[in-house]
Amino acid sequence: MVLLAASSASAVEWVRRGVVPCHVLEHSAWSIVVPATRASVTAAPYDDALALLASRHVGPRLTPSIGLFAMDDTAVVTARAGRSPARWALRAADREIVRGPRLPALTPEDLHRTLAGNPGAREVPIREVRALWGRTDLTHLEWLVEVVTVLGLPGGRALDGSDGALGPVISPDESAVRAFESAVKDVHQ
Repeated sequence: MVLLAASSASAVEWVRRGVVPCHVLEHSAWSIVVPATRASVTAAPYDDALALLASRHVGPRLTPSIGLFAMDDTAVVTARAGRSPARWALRAADREIVRGPRLPALTPEDLHRTLAGNPGAREVPIREVRALWGRTDLTHLEWLVEVVTVLGLPGGRALDGSDGALGPVISPDESAVRAFESAVKDVHQ
């Protein structure tokens, strides 16, 4: 799931410029983007919808953005504010936060700063955000839902799968898919 500090119309436009079919849920301060399938509309090795959505660029007019993903034996939180690069927190199989190779690390302080002053997020004491990094008692999905809960963000029910009313699927535009496939064609060979 990706939370964008933008209108649902802007979020729909962002989804259409990508390669992952998604649902877009409207909230008063955020747009919630939930992948509709586990596979993108592109061929391997770019067919993993979660990996593509987690690594997808979010422009400054859609930030701050927060991504929350459970992928295999890893939980991933991404955060981006303004023109800064996306930062990553990876929670490994042992439930410890680790650094990703060549990925800018997301610290509790970075996450706290990303949300500071955003009307769509409640003011959370930094100690509560830091405490999330030490929670090894939760499964990855439980931990991601706890992150959303502690930060006062919407989308917990969409994240844990209990929200059955996700609305229509927004499909990527064919021109966006062609452009993506053209850009990565050398990788397929």
